[in-house]
Amino acid sequence: MSGWISLHRKILDNPILSDSSRYNKKCAWIWLLLKANHKDNKFVLGNDIIMVKRGSFVTSQKKLCKEFKWGNSKIRNFLKLLQKDGMIKVKTTSQATHITICNYDTYQDIQTANKSVINKKQTANKSKTNTNNNDNKVNNVNNILTNKDYLDKYGYNMLKAFVDYWTEKKPNGKKEKWDMEKTFDVNLRLKKWADNDFDGYYKQHKQDLINKEQDEYYRKASEKVSAEETERQQQEIKNITKNMFRKV
Repeated sequence: MSGWISLHRKILDNPILSDSSRYNKKCAWIWLLLKANHKDNKFVLGNDIIMVKRGSFVTSQKKLCKEFKWGNSKIRNFLKLLQKDGMIKVKTTSQATHITICNYDTYQDIQTANKSVINKKQTANKSKTNTNNNDNKVNNVNNILTNKDYLDKYGYNMLKAFVDYWTEKKPNGKKEKWDMEKTFDVNLRLKKWADNDFDGYYKQHKQDLINKEQDEYYRKASEKVSAEETERQQQEIKNITKNMFRKV
């Protein structure tokens, strides 16, 4: 089996996937990958502020034991095993355990993962592929925030979350995340984002549309009733006036 997939960190909060049982080594490794920072970040440790690089995170053996349902010795042996195989680097102090995922970009960067495959292709095929890819990519992901069709279909909050994620700049600051993709079909990406709906924005937007339709229905119904009532009152006034003149 070859190829790879990307995982969203939100799966750690999914109640369906949460499990109180003990982790195996595979689950523990995936957890480490998901916990690693996707960009450089600052971290408060006691009275100090330390810089945690992309692909790293700060934790403690106590936290790992609680998360994995393992004992201290098993945690230490697991980290040593990963470190021995060149998968991670571990720096332990009296305050915390600093874990760095080796070759982090290999797990998170599609361009890096596919680089070895692309290099094997002939120049003619590579040129053709690049031309097709450009047809599938958009000029600027931010454009979707001004697209009325997308706004009506998905709502501003979901589109904003989508844009914030895909316009994050790579470490070198030259390209945004979406521009590093081999292909980027906005319609397909938005549909997939809406299907996952990790933040619940799309569900809320659909509910807002239903509420808006209901409000519009009640407004029109109310206006119709008011118009009928006004017409009825006017007719009564006419009848009263007509009767008054008859008496005279």
